[in-house]
Amino acid sequence: MCGRFAAELDYPEIAQMLHAQPSAGLPGKSWNVSPTQTIAVIGQDARGVNHLASAYWSLIPPTAESKKLPYPTFNARIESALDRPTFAQAARHNRAIIPVSGYYEWTAERKPYYFHAKDNRPLLLLGLYSWWLSRERANATWLLTATILTRDSVGIAAQVHDRMPVLSDPQHAQEWLNRSVSGDKILPEASAYGARLSQSLLASHEVAPLHGDGPELTEPYDEMMLRF
Repeated sequence: MCGRFAAELDYPEIAQMLHAQPSAGLPGKSWNVSPTQTIAVIGQDARGVNHLASAYWSLIPPTAESKKLPYPTFNARIESALDRPTFAQAARHNRAIIPVSGYYEWTAERKPYYFHAKDNRPLLLLGLYSWWLSRERANATWLLTATILTRDSVGIAAQVHDRMPVLSDPQHAQEWLNRSVSGDKILPEASAYGARLSQSLLASHEVAPLHGDGPELTEPYDEMMLRF
């Protein structure tokens, strides 16, 4: 799974990397982003233009009566996304990239680990997006919502947790975002590629329990302990 991440991002760099048009009001830097907060996502519109925009982190399908769902939707299993009514429509056409500087995962003993690229470049996580309009409020505006796709863990990620986010790179991200590409075809291929990519890309280290916000949350646990 992926339920917490860091986003120390350079948006102009991300936009250039993924040939996206940045929107106003993108979220500020954070090292402790959790579900239902505002995150940055890249998605493609019906004209084939990529956009970098803010989204609510937990996908709400268009048919939902309320923003509060009875089940969590901040993650979706890539293996079953096409079969789940909540995610199926988005998996076919509304695929997204969620840029992060790294993500956190916990062991069975609740020890937190921070995963990041070995060269500290942003990680590109595969996701899905959906537009939702509240029926409970008059004059409501459309809300962009998103989820992060996960798969069985491999490599160093498997030493911490049995699930991990599905990774991409700038080249494969373009095909992933392409709305004309069939979800039936690209989801299995993207999952397999993400597994191979993570083997060479990811590094990790234990961190202190997450409290508050700030770059110190991503520092190795042993280095933090030396300060006390």
